[in-house]
Amino acid sequence: KIDFSPTVQDFAEQGFPLEGGRLDVAGGRTVAALVYARRKHIVSIFVWPVQQPDAAPQSGSDNGYQWIVWRKGGMEYCAVSDVNANDLQLLQSLIAQQQ
Repeated sequence: KIDFSPTVQDFAEQGFPLEGGRLDVAGGRTVAALVYARRKHIVSIFVWPVQQPDAAPQSGSDNGYQWIVWRKGGMEYCAVSDVNANDLQLLQSLIAQQQ
């Protein structure tokens, strides 16, 4: 169980249908993991509460995977997928607009 409720939106009309969610562990803490699809790829969005101020997205890639991290509204987000960088940035901006 988690003690917070992440904002969850289905972006199927924009090409990112919500496939589900789960609990996961990242950095030693339990986080929410939202799962979106993009064509035949999976995008995982990890979410957890933080005390730090909002932060602009930072992105990179490693071993064929793209990632973007950002903070907004008391939550930290980390998007990870093997989709191309433009697709991941599009989903990140859709999520950020919802907070």
